[in-house]
Amino acid sequence: MNPHLLLYGLVFVMVLCWSGNYVAAKIVFREMPALLVMSLRTVISAALMLPIYLRRPRTAVSIWTRREMGLLILLGIGGMMLNQLFWTLGVARTTVVHSSMIMATTPVFVLFMAGMMGIERITLPKIGGMAIAMAGVAMLQIFRPKSATNSATLTGDFLVLLCALALAGNTAYGKKHKPHSGGIGVNTVGYVGGAALMLPALWFSSRGVDFGRITLSGWAGVFYMGAISSVTGYLIYYYALVRIPASRMAAFQYLQPVFASLMAVAMLGEQLTGAALAAGGVIFAGVFITERFG
Repeated sequence: MNPHLLLYGLVFVMVLCWSGNYVAAKIVFREMPALLVMSLRTVISAALMLPIYLRRPRTAVSIWTRREMGLLILLGIGGMMLNQLFWTLGVARTTVVHSSMIMATTPVFVLFMAGMMGIERITLPKIGGMAIAMAGVAMLQIFRPKSATNSATLTGDFLVLLCALALAGNTAYGKKHKPHSGGIGVNTVGYVGGAALMLPALWFSSRGVDFGRITLSGWAGVFYMGAISSVTGYLIYYYALVRIPASRMAAFQYLQPVFASLMAVAMLGEQLTGAALAAGGVIFAGVFITERFG
């Protein structure tokens, strides 16, 4: 099989994993508070990643020097775990349509941060495209429904925007400073360290929760978030990041709003309003201009 075809096929699987994560999260939020979901998700991811790391072949490049460990902590906990925390808390307070469209701005932030790091060149078309994309995000707020059930909130949208910023920073910095331990090392440090940091949150958020009343769908959703989205999705992400340009890698965010929104309409009963579609069109136009004419 063509190696490029296989690589982009894996990235497509990653997009599907992350798109389904929106629906899984919304199902789980019906039965558990968001902070508890984030805590359980991280513990599941850590439990899966640790044996994967321990069973991988030992090589000289996988030895953790002080610099390597610092890089893994920065990317794993400071980048990956932080963006997942913002995403989980944000999606609990907004709609799938809004959150997935805001996440589509990630390539814009990647290009901006890569430019600040000296690995991309910032041009006037890129600046114009960034401004257009941000105008689309503003449209989501201006025209968001005020009385709809499970409607988007400004707080939720802002938290998802912080998630996009964290993911963009992780993408640009990880592209410039590639860790020798690869995606497995980043994921292991991120999830094991994150699980340790989340233990107080797990205890606090589990108080008063009747775990016996949580349905099979609820537990399946948490497992999906921890195993499929977090472990499978991010292993593919870091594997592809060292083989695909950062901006092109981030451009796959184009597909997430499409898949996530369609899943939300079909499975959650969310509505695609004309205003949301128009805002999404503006966001996509801005991202396209930023990448195509920069």
